[in-house]
Amino acid sequence: MRPLDGLVVLEMGQYIAAPYCAMMLADLGADVIKIERPGTGDPRRSYDPLIEDKNGRLSGGFLSYNRNKRSVTLDLTTEEGRAVYRRLASRADVIVENLRPGAVDRLGLGYEVLRQDNERLIYCAISGYGRLADHRGVYADRPAFDTAIQAMGGLMAVTGEADGPPLPTITGFADLFTAVHAAFSVLAALQGRAVTGRGTFVDQSMYDSTASLLERELMLWDFTRHERRRGVDGYAPLGSLEASDGYVALIIPTDEMWRRMCVAIDREDLLDHPKLDSVLSRAENFSSLIRPEAERWTRSRTRSEVVARFSEIGLPAGVVQTVPEIYECPHLAARDMFLDIDDAYAGPRRMIRTPALLDGYEPPLPHSAPQLGEDNEEVLRELAEATPQDLAHWRRAGVI
Repeated sequence: MRPLDGLVVLEMGQYIAAPYCAMMLADLGADVIKIERPGTGDPRRSYDPLIEDKNGRLSGGFLSYNRNKRSVTLDLTTEEGRAVYRRLASRADVIVENLRPGAVDRLGLGYEVLRQDNERLIYCAISGYGRLADHRGVYADRPAFDTAIQAMGGLMAVTGEADGPPLPTITGFADLFTAVHAAFSVLAALQGRAVTGRGTFVDQSMYDSTASLLERELMLWDFTRHERRRGVDGYAPLGSLEASDGYVALIIPTDEMWRRMCVAIDREDLLDHPKLDSVLSRAENFSSLIRPEAERWTRSRTRSEVVARFSEIGLPAGVVQTVPEIYECPHLAARDMFLDIDDAYAGPRRMIRTPALLDGYEPPLPHSAPQLGEDNEEVLRELAEATPQDLAHWRRAGVI
């Protein structure tokens, strides 16, 4: 048994945010049915890295965000396609989509229409800047992708070197963080439905989600009108130190931790340095004073040796791991964080699991992402009560 067993989710997602949200729900047991355009499907199906063989093209990027789902193709520009979709929606618990604002309404498939068939429906709409009319902001109609949202949401303003340009993260951070918030909101709505018996509309904005990450920076501005600049200086002393085989990172947020570090690197004389006599002064001078002195000690030791020594004395430090190191990390393996999936087309693949360990529940079943329309017949028979004649007709008409 898994926590969300029995929950039926329709996903009209593309790229990252909605697919990742729905994938997390699938990992926890939900039956996620991905609705895609016949012939092309989610645009991410064609993204690099690609594997091409006699079966066609398979995208690693698509596999990463679409495991444990079923795929149904529907041409929603046709009247019959929309009618089939409404049949599916009438049996669903949740819909997750991240289409351009207004797209589903133009198709006649928005929440206000679908709730007429299913008052228990929870409809989660992910967009760049929000959709609810009574919370409409000035940016509501702008198109949105991850990097633009990182910029608008303030992440780029605080990321990068102090003397360099603002930088985005390269992990799709705004997309992924929004997806986590969307999944959280869906679970909250499900709990609400258990009390009221009614569904609701979940308006999940990428801009809102990303701006919320700046809680600390906004608090600092509110209290002091001081804007923390890019780089590591100016906050509790933190940053990276070069070791003989790479880098380690640490933070020294208290006077006691500062004392321990000075003892560890055999530089107790730094405790009396006039420019390092407080947390604030050490924060301001981490790059110019602390890092050069600390690296005299760390450069003669490996990353593991440095972190082991710091950990012994209670300093929070970590090896700056590379992607290949994380891929083979024994700790993550012990935590069952890896899903090793044998895809019918791509072969053995390793993916990172949704990081939710619930004691007493089964772990996610490692089922690879579906081929386009792979589950048409099965799903449409189950949820749309389609007959063999219906299926044959829809195929001929290009509906599925």
